[in-house]
Amino acid sequence: MSDELARDDAPPAGPPGLALRSLDHDRRYVLGFPLHVAITVCADRPGTCIRRLPRASWAGNAGAIGVRLARADTGEEVARIEPSPIVIRELGTPVFILDPGACRRMLVDVSSYLPAGLAPGPHALTIVYAAPPDRVESPPAPIELAAPGPEEQEVLRQLAPELARAGSWGRWTDLPPDGGAPVSGSVEPGDPLRFNRIVRALMYGPEPLCDVDPALLDVLDGVYAPEAHALRAELHAARGDAARFAEQAEIIRTRYPGLAWWIDRIEAGQSELGFVRACRERPRGGG
Repeated sequence: MSDELARDDAPPAGPPGLALRSLDHDRRYVLGFPLHVAITVCADRPGTCIRRLPRASWAGNAGAIGVRLARADTGEEVARIEPSPIVIRELGTPVFILDPGACRRMLVDVSSYLPAGLAPGPHALTIVYAAPPDRVESPPAPIELAAPGPEEQEVLRQLAPELARAGSWGRWTDLPPDGGAPVSGSVEPGDPLRFNRIVRALMYGPEPLCDVDPALLDVLDGVYAPEAHALRAELHAARGDAARFAEQAEIIRTRYPGLAWWIDRIEAGQSELGFVRACRERPRGGG
């Protein structure tokens, strides 16, 4: 579900800043699991360039994301987290540049901001992105927070020790599994962890990327649909299938230009999936 944000046609005064183009979200989330939403930002003046923007992602929010969560029925605010980014690249802060006319889509997980013991039900979620001196805020998005069912409770119980060690679902996804064991297993439609499981399998799975069936990504619907196209592009590039890679690249650049940077990196030979795979396999090669 995408909330396109209204724009003011009047030229802004002062130096160029940020505009929030859209907020994408699902209608329903399961408590205890990731709560992924995607924001797309652009410059409020198409011809300008903005530098040193904190790069929030599914792996970590770089301190740049804040939330406000309120009950839909009463309007009672149950969570308010303000962003606090520190944009110092030398200290490891991930940053990016918005080139003239470009936009950037960032898929982020805000589940860690939810208070313990939060009751399920309809809520209104507001997302804040801060890139000092700029700050943009979405209108409230209607979402349903559901209690985990018996099978989902069992998954949470099994993964609780790993999640506690990792600290967040993003780090759980990004960190190598204990003992270097490969990650495998099928992912079911509707699994609240489907995105995290798939990304983890693509980074640490037993088979080479060129042997991964792109059909694995078919379960990435809803808010994950744009990222699914970028991941398909990764797999087709790994297979050396230039025609299918070009199809996915065209879809990204025309429908989801906020992910065009991902395609650019693949074309430049800077695939992050490929980098993780290469780092994992380097010790085996003795180099």
